[in-house]
Amino acid sequence: MASRRSNPSGLGAVIGIVLLIGLAILIIKWALITAAILAVPFGIWWVYDQVQQRKVVDRRAEVEGRAVVDAAGGCGWCGSRIAHRDDYTGSLVQPADFHREEIEATLAA
Repeated sequence: MASRRSNPSGLGAVIGIVLLIGLAILIIKWALITAAILAVPFGIWWVYDQVQQRKVVDRRAEVEGRAVVDAAGGCGWCGSRIAHRDDYTGSLVQPADFHREEIEATLAA
């Protein structure tokens, strides 16, 4: 009587494929969960950082907006009706350039 043997190499291949598919699903699932866990705190940090940078940009624009030539032709920063001149070259300069140190000091405060 001949004994019937199942094909062990076919069964091993099926088990190997199932294990590989399970491992791939496990790795994909782990990567997605890790990304979700990291996305929340880094997303909150990124939004907070963007808001803070926008505040700095808006504040700088507001302060530098005061150092312009007003409608009467004077300096909007100090109120002088005489045009500002560069100390080294003697050429006319814009109020924002002339008052740069004062603007930076105001922004730093």
